[in-house]
Amino acid sequence: MKVARINITYPQLNFAANNRANDNAVRYNSKKNNVNPLKESITTAGIWFAFGVCLDFLSRKISFFKSPTKNSFAINGLIALVAGIATACKSVSRNNNIS
Repeated sequence: MKVARINITYPQLNFAANNRANDNAVRYNSKKNNVNPLKESITTAGIWFAFGVCLDFLSRKISFFKSPTKNSFAINGLIALVAGIATACKSVSRNNNIS
């Protein structure tokens, strides 16, 4: 008894994402890698300095409590809460865009 060889050919499958998404990812990563560390650190320091000065003026005008320490904790807690919510929303939106 002779058994014939069976040849199965599978279609060529392409698992790459569309080119537009790949181009955007390459552009984002290239911009991220070409950042000057000195410029970025000076910019960040300047922004935080300006934020601190504005927060100081704001804390003088708005008082939740009679004690400056309690007032500072309340204002910083409010800012931390807003920043945490913003970060959570950004993280959720990033995770939804990936899948």
